[in-house]
Amino acid sequence: MTIQFHRLRPEKETQAGMSRRMFLMTTTMAGITTSSMLGNASFAASGVLDDAQKARLLRMIQDIYPHPDVLQLSHYEAIAATVLKSAEMDAENAKGLTDGLAKIEAQSQALFGTGYTDIDDPDAREGLLRHFQNEGFFQSVRWTAYFGIYDNKEVWPLFGYEGSSVEYGGYIDRGFSDITFVPEGPTLDERLAQVQD
Repeated sequence: MTIQFHRLRPEKETQAGMSRRMFLMTTTMAGITTSSMLGNASFAASGVLDDAQKARLLRMIQDIYPHPDVLQLSHYEAIAATVLKSAEMDAENAKGLTDGLAKIEAQSQALFGTGYTDIDDPDAREGLLRHFQNEGFFQSVRWTAYFGIYDNKEVWPLFGYEGSSVEYGGYIDRGFSDITFVPEGPTLDERLAQVQD
């Protein structure tokens, strides 16, 4: 038996059809969900933070989970609205959030001589946030953002995730072969022919 390596096939000039995964991604990107729109309103209306602090919080969430080509600003604003709603219900949480954002701003001024939201380099902003990654306010924002993105069924199609398939009989006949970045291997008949030789 010989081992055969398969070379990448050249891309086809035109794509006549669209995979289910690509269809879901493009159609979902076309619109803003209702919950995201409601998140915008509650984010803007919250009185826990002033406008500058809200901008820092929004930038912080975007820097913790950067998906600029996948998520819209409204998705991040909905997460920030959830953080603010939690702060509105708990004075200690609100104080931790405002103090934490003040620390980030102070560190930014000390290291870069400018405000956190004015730093253009995303790597510099990430490095700045790493100073605070073990603090309670940071972890609270981080986990709220985590569940707001990756446990949000309305966002899943943006990442190409179709959700659970157990109740539909698994992934074999439901999206398993939709990926386009892995080259196609030999057919079953070609593999059987190789084994029989």
